[in-house]
Amino acid sequence: MRVSVHVMLDSIRRYRHESHLPETVSFRRVALLPRRAGEEALRADCLYVGFLSDALRIRRPGFICFCLRDRERDETETDAALAGLLIVEEAFTPEYLFNELQDLFARLNDWYEDMQNAVILKKTVQDIIDMSERIIGNFISVSDSALALIAYTKNIPTDDPISLFLIENGYHSEEAFRKFRKFRRFETWTESDGLIVNTDRNIAKYTVISKVFTFGELYFAHVVMSCTHREATPGLLYLFSCLAEILGHCVKREWDAEKAYNHEYNSLIADLMDGRITEAGVRERARIVGIQAEDKYIVMLPAEGPNKASFPERMTRDLARAFRNIRSVYFNTQPMFFLHRNGPASFFDETLAHLDEYFHENNIHCGASDIFDDLLELPDAYRQAECALSEGAAARPNRGGLARFDAHYARCLLDKTKRAARLLETSRYGKMLLYLRRTDDERRSNNFEVLRTYLCNERRAAETAAALHMHRNNVVYRVDRIEKMLGIDLEDWQTRKNLLLSFIAMGEA
Repeated sequence: MRVSVHVMLDSIRRYRHESHLPETVSFRRVALLPRRAGEEALRADCLYVGFLSDALRIRRPGFICFCLRDRERDETETDAALAGLLIVEEAFTPEYLFNELQDLFARLNDWYEDMQNAVILKKTVQDIIDMSERIIGNFISVSDSALALIAYTKNIPTDDPISLFLIENGYHSEEAFRKFRKFRRFETWTESDGLIVNTDRNIAKYTVISKVFTFGELYFAHVVMSCTHREATPGLLYLFSCLAEILGHCVKREWDAEKAYNHEYNSLIADLMDGRITEAGVRERARIVGIQAEDKYIVMLPAEGPNKASFPERMTRDLARAFRNIRSVYFNTQPMFFLHRNGPASFFDETLAHLDEYFHENNIHCGASDIFDDLLELPDAYRQAECALSEGAAARPNRGGLARFDAHYARCLLDKTKRAARLLETSRYGKMLLYLRRTDDERRSNNFEVLRTYLCNERRAAETAAALHMHRNNVVYRVDRIEKMLGIDLEDWQTRKNLLLSFIAMGEA
């Protein structure tokens, strides 16, 4: 490991000294300065320690030395003569200072070698952060592409509110996201290649140094140092850059291992499934990973067991190549496919039809949820996909394909459990009826009753009019309005069936 001169300067800051050193020099070793020229060849990558009088007598071009003053200052100590020297004005021997600097070199080299071995042995990011605590001395956190916590310095306390919330909850607060957006941190993170130094303290309590890891244009991981105990000197920045270099190898390894499964979605999906994210927080985290506010979504689950994919990595690569709006993630060790796009229903129908062909050709069972437009409904969509997968596999046990929830809606609703009740409330058809009931209450209308009676009378307008004491033409007009309101076509038998079953499940038919 090469050690920057700035790290050396940090180690002797408590001593009185004057520096005539260049800014960018670094060293591989430290040695005592020979008392006379010619005793040994002077190395350009070595930091020497000795008396000032010896250094002035035997100095060479590129020679760097930390010197103890042993002579009176005189006119020979010009800037040119002192170039490359640091003069310590303390009453101890060169051997004392040499031992101190050599110990620092040994500790830094051991640290760097330990980190390298950790990468070779495929240890975790947390392992590398743990072994860096005694060297860096400040609070450090590492987050993934959704800004969820991966690792942090567990033995270095912090009183910064942003960091405390992150430790306690595993993700940033909504207030933190608002500040990130207000002070344009997202743009800075995604556009920067090197270390980012923020001294304004608009967000955090302390100066913050960070490094973002990206692959292509994809934001993947983020390491942040909060200067809670040590100030952001050039020497500390050098040590942090060494840590970031090693973490970069770990992150690259994780990227290579997980890129087929779109790691940037994993944390967001997991938090949504576990209910660890609020409505306000989901919007910003979704935007970070490229999900737009106007997008609509479908969740798909491939089968486990006899009709699962023999090579899941191949399946994810196939889908990634063929369908650019599909992301493959893991949840509870099971692959999940997440389709999001701002498009008409016909786009989703066409995409699902092509997916059905793919799964059929490869004899893989897969279940698909309804289309939904609120990411907080993802757990419900997951259950819909589970139900569709189960029913589809039962209906065609020897033939793979994509089973859509709306095609198996009736069978799912026949399960008279809390699970089925939740499926009703979160399904497309259940939402339609709940919407009608709510707007009827608000507008003092009876669209819910008109639709129920019309379907129960098998779309016969005259019978519906008689039951509701309305004119037949008024029934036809009202039904047409309801179709437009809900975006449905009652000429479609499956739509009628699913609406009727929803009425039945609600106890209304």
